[in-house]
Amino acid sequence: MNWSASVLTTLSSDTEPTIILTFDSAKYIFNAGENTNRAFLQSRGNWKRTRGLFFTDVGMKRSSGLPGLLMSFADATISKLNIVGPPGLLHYMASMRLYTFRDSLLINPIESSWTPSSVPSPEPLYKDANITVYGIPILPIPEPAQNPSTFLTDTSSTDTTAEAGMKRKRDPSPDLPEKRQSLMTDEPESAPEASLDPAKFSPETLEGDAAQEWRRLMIKTMFPGSNMKKPDPPQQSQKKQKGKNRSRENKANDKAAANNAKTEEASKSATSAFVQVQETVDITPAETVTNVDTWRRARPPFGFHSQLPKFIPHAPLSHRGQPATPTLAYIIVGPRVRGKFDVKAAEALGVPPGPLRGRLTRGQTVTLKVKVDGEMIERVVRPEDVVGESEAPGTVVILDIPTTAHISALISSFGESPFYKRFRSEDPEDLKEYAVRSVFHICGKGVLEDERYVAFMNGFIPSVHHVVASRDYLPDPVTFTSAAFNQLRLNQLDPEIFPIPKYSLSPKKILNNIPGIPASTHLMSSSQLIPMRPPAPPLNETFAKSGDMFHPAVSSDAPTPLPSLTRERFADAQKNVEDFSKSGKVHVPKGADVKIIPLGTGSAIPTKYRNVSSTLIQIPEWGNILLDAGEGTWGQLVRQFGLDDEAGSPNVWDVLRDLKCIFVSHIHGDHQMGLAQILSKRRMVEPPPSQPLFLVSIRSVHLYIRELSDMQDLGLNDPSGNGVIPIMSESLHWRKTGAYQTGGMWQVGGDEPWLDFQLSQDNAQEMYRVLGLESFSTVDVYHRTRCYGAVIRHKDGWSIVFSGDTQPTSTLVWAGQKATLLIHEATMADDQAEMATQKAHSTFGQAIAIGKRMTAEHILLTHFSARYPKMPPSGVAKPNQIEEDAQKRLKEPIIALAFDHANLEIGKMWKMNYYLAAVEQSFRDTVEEDDVEEDGEPVLGMDVDVE
Repeated sequence: MNWSASVLTTLSSDTEPTIILTFDSAKYIFNAGENTNRAFLQSRGNWKRTRGLFFTDVGMKRSSGLPGLLMSFADATISKLNIVGPPGLLHYMASMRLYTFRDSLLINPIESSWTPSSVPSPEPLYKDANITVYGIPILPIPEPAQNPSTFLTDTSSTDTTAEAGMKRKRDPSPDLPEKRQSLMTDEPESAPEASLDPAKFSPETLEGDAAQEWRRLMIKTMFPGSNMKKPDPPQQSQKKQKGKNRSRENKANDKAAANNAKTEEASKSATSAFVQVQETVDITPAETVTNVDTWRRARPPFGFHSQLPKFIPHAPLSHRGQPATPTLAYIIVGPRVRGKFDVKAAEALGVPPGPLRGRLTRGQTVTLKVKVDGEMIERVVRPEDVVGESEAPGTVVILDIPTTAHISALISSFGESPFYKRFRSEDPEDLKEYAVRSVFHICGKGVLEDERYVAFMNGFIPSVHHVVASRDYLPDPVTFTSAAFNQLRLNQLDPEIFPIPKYSLSPKKILNNIPGIPASTHLMSSSQLIPMRPPAPPLNETFAKSGDMFHPAVSSDAPTPLPSLTRERFADAQKNVEDFSKSGKVHVPKGADVKIIPLGTGSAIPTKYRNVSSTLIQIPEWGNILLDAGEGTWGQLVRQFGLDDEAGSPNVWDVLRDLKCIFVSHIHGDHQMGLAQILSKRRMVEPPPSQPLFLVSIRSVHLYIRELSDMQDLGLNDPSGNGVIPIMSESLHWRKTGAYQTGGMWQVGGDEPWLDFQLSQDNAQEMYRVLGLESFSTVDVYHRTRCYGAVIRHKDGWSIVFSGDTQPTSTLVWAGQKATLLIHEATMADDQAEMATQKAHSTFGQAIAIGKRMTAEHILLTHFSARYPKMPPSGVAKPNQIEEDAQKRLKEPIIALAFDHANLEIGKMWKMNYYLAAVEQSFRDTVEEDDVEEDGEPVLGMDVDVE
């Protein structure tokens, strides 16, 4: 059985390390940071046959790409998935419940413990026919090192499972029950806190095992597996096939329904009431929508929308000014390959072909009668008599060592355990049992230079390949080279509007300069492949180089060559811009120097060329506003501004320090899955921000962030007062109602103290002062879930209106009258109006019509469907129409298309009309094989909500 380990993504400005083990029948993914989903698209790899996801940590670095991957997996017909991780995994997954749902997917979450096993032969966290996975908790220890046992307090009740439906034996612990069944089994659960009064039930009050069971119930609700997709059975008539499929589906649904019934019955006393999906809700005068998210059949349990039980993580150690939290190391043992059957030896012993030889190959001893010297005798044949010695299973070790404070625990884990010692042993008997072939090292600052760590690396046998990821020793090439190459070409059209992404091909430090580093140490790089069987040194897969046009082009001293037609289009556009600039007809609006930087202009899912929704507004002398924050927003910011001080000013830390407001329009994942990463990075800014960051959004977004903050500091309770300050979108409603709506779709829901209406109003007044705003109003728009647009008016006289996701709606027109700029979603082309209505989105023409009704001066179209991989068919004015439009300045707005990383000052947005034909031609030149428009809109589940 041949298999391999590979690197999907490495440490870079927009990715974290993701490692994949690949067998013919299955794949196993280790860590999934932001942009993992998009990286699969760029690499031309796929996630088919994924059987398990494993996490070394459940903080933002290692697991923030999980929700997007889960929805992609479900839509790729993966029906069952094991997810393994350290304590906090269940809490993290349950926190996604308000925007993640797939009824075709069954999830088995396996949460480890921070308490190391003391038994001689620890049981694996996970095991199947391909791999056996052991988890080793690595806890930071203050330096100088103290007794590790004093830092092993496990504050959360956990369980571990070997496979779906299987329980793992554990060491006795006062915090861990000896036996507990999983919600994934067919057996009923004990009710969480059965004595609670259902009328007063609050999940937040649950503790220990009851809290864990509640989190499992939430995951079961998100991924019930009630609509699993079955492959068609081969070699059957169509009629029989249909009948059998119906039968299977009925059985699966009956079984799922029975399981759900058992689960509900088990927790009946605590969850006896169910919330109803709202059938009809008012959203604007004379505008109604029926059955919000109508496809969702399941009714979430009572308490689903309440705050999760408080998760108390392992207390972080302060290490050199930064929190140091535990990580989980993995040892992955591949399959043992049996030795070759010796036919000649079998014949000599008289073993005939057939079942007896089969039993011997399976390791069974056989007894048979043979004739020797004319007499029949009974002979015992053992497997080793006819089968060669089995091949030791290949083994991979994955280590996540974020600080030097983790090194002592790592060394002791491998040095003191008789079992784990064997993986670094040169004893012939140990080498027959396990063949460690590759060790992946994910190292934080200072770890690789530490003498103890180098000595630890040298403790493995010399043939082991060490693959190292460390920011100081890795270059920082662009990950999404297809988009970067397009940007590089457009940079020749206008270097100010289309800047080249920030990157570096040279590391800060040279790996070989580390004294004593093993000779077989390799830098981790994307698309790196390490054959495990048959074993071979790491190599880079050829398609990665052949598909990368950006780095060879940008490394050349000469400009990127352009086809003759593109050069002509560029030259024509540049001349027209120059001529119009000199004509004196250029309208200079108020707020002309306000910069709009689209960071993500795609809809629902990322693509090679467009990230999902996010737009940065930079107000000179005042600060920055971020409109939505889809997954990967942080990486887009870093590529836009640069990560290091030497990259110049402002770099990304300056931008983050000046970020004063984030507005999240709604809970759908493509609009908010990058928010937590932005907040976590803001905590790293040095010197820290001197003013707060105001988060304007609905309750579900605030609730999600608060639940995540149990696991990682996101700045919600900064004693300096310059952390994250909540403002409820409903408190800023454009009609200025003075109170929250108490019923229907637009009610706030919940009674948490931070929901207080007057508190939000007071916080908003401070936000106005900090940003120089006259007002910031929210507008109820027409989408598949509760969604708000925004109207931002500055005291300097300009205004920006942001639509969020919406069908055309009059409320935005009324609230945003005479806007300087309207940023409006334009998901579909005009010939897809019916589909746009079904999905509660707008077409290009509809978005432009809203802007004209609003009498907006400028319209920026964004949020394009993935069916338009590069250039959406907008119908925006071409150059020969622009002169005429300029004469009608008071009647016709300037209309532009948004592109990721475009720098668009409001006063120069008119240039985009002149550039449109040139941009279209440039994109036409770089069509790749897989850039094919889809017949149907991709459905990757970002439009999901159960509010």
